[in-house]
Amino acid sequence: MIVSVTAELGLDIGRNFAGGLGILEGDKFYAAARLGIDYTVITLFYRRGYVNGEEEQKELLSNLNKEWESEITLGGQRIKVEYLVYTLNTAKAIFTNPVNTNLNDVLYVENSDEERFYKCLLLAKVAEKYINERIGWDKVKYVDMQEACPAFLPLLKYFPRYRVIIHTPAPWGHPTFPSYLFKKEFAFEFPLDHVVMTDIGLSSSIEGIVVSKKMLKHVGRSFPQHMYKIRAVTNAVEIPRWRHQSLNDVKDLDDFIKKRKEVKRDSIKKLGKDTDKPTIAWLRRITAYKRPDFILRLIDDLKDDVFFIIGGLAHPKDYSAVEIEKRFREISEKRNNVILVRGGDPNLMKLAIWASDIWTFTPFSGWEASGTSFMKAGINGVPSIASRDGAVPEIIIDGYNGWLYGEDRENLLPLNVYNHNVEYEEFLKKVKLALNQYYEVGYNAYKTFPNYCSMDRLMKEYAYY
Repeated sequence: MIVSVTAELGLDIGRNFAGGLGILEGDKFYAAARLGIDYTVITLFYRRGYVNGEEEQKELLSNLNKEWESEITLGGQRIKVEYLVYTLNTAKAIFTNPVNTNLNDVLYVENSDEERFYKCLLLAKVAEKYINERIGWDKVKYVDMQEACPAFLPLLKYFPRYRVIIHTPAPWGHPTFPSYLFKKEFAFEFPLDHVVMTDIGLSSSIEGIVVSKKMLKHVGRSFPQHMYKIRAVTNAVEIPRWRHQSLNDVKDLDDFIKKRKEVKRDSIKKLGKDTDKPTIAWLRRITAYKRPDFILRLIDDLKDDVFFIIGGLAHPKDYSAVEIEKRFREISEKRNNVILVRGGDPNLMKLAIWASDIWTFTPFSGWEASGTSFMKAGINGVPSIASRDGAVPEIIIDGYNGWLYGEDRENLLPLNVYNHNVEYEEFLKKVKLALNQYYEVGYNAYKTFPNYCSMDRLMKEYAYY
């Protein structure tokens, strides 16, 4: 049995997640079910979803069955927990629903260190309870803690085969809590004022895993004392989930072009539009380091010559990102050649990928852990114009199965010390080049991406089977 504990999980039912991590964990779930791997993923059920607190959870609930009910103690309070399960072949997704607390109302929205501390501890406690009483620790090969949020688990239960998966090089991936909270909850006397949860996770794990080769250098600078136990397993995608069925059997370039046109036409109609123009997409979490301003500038520069699909979600406390999201909405309302797609919905993301001719991947190099949207596009024969970040340098060959622009930075440089205009001009140049070559280069992506980007490769490297 493999157990994965994650703050978010994005399946093709409901919207109980935020973005890249949740969708990646969903891909692992579907791959485990397809490959017959005994697999359980544990997360929280968020009553009001992510960001705006207004998500409908009825669809998700209608697909879940209550497997078990138990209690935990948190902050001196007894909390009743429902364990809601979605099963597919050998894989189980456990959405835990603590019913007499508001900690699981909304994902990633907290008002204090203490609230975030207890939300992470809640996830760890409900997971420990389920493993202990419903699975049995002796039956578990690995407990994989996704990011540092579940890293309270080793403080609750000794287990020799914990692993921690680090999904971001940036500071928010390494939450730090005041030591007085640990004294209050556990009576621990940490010698420092603040406790870094990634350090707790790595100290207690048999190994750490980062999600691209480039990330090894970032983590080596942040946690050099643990580098002897950290290795890279580059992210991947579940191809049967993300590739359009019409593209499963392509004979040659002509057949590829014919099928891509058919898939695009059908998908863009399902998004409520129709066009014969080349279509460029930008769809991901809206935040400064992913540079959403690049696509807004591109829309202004290319005007009506190109059709655009844009979308994403901004954290409500990331005020500059909220303004960008507002601009996305305004420009989609003003211009007939722009579709706005709500971010965080895998089914809408599929349509956006299938409806595109060119994908854009624009993070500031040094900040992205891996990125998988360009992989999802590539397996569908949609080439990316990508910055040299995350897993991109491992997969994209400039001008062959995609296009690269910008510097390949290995340091987490501040965003405000760099002249982004230089990279935008190179980005624009590559876009204009791509508009004349996207079928040929897309066909090369279609042929080259699947082997390296497949979940089959990732699951083997994780030693899941």
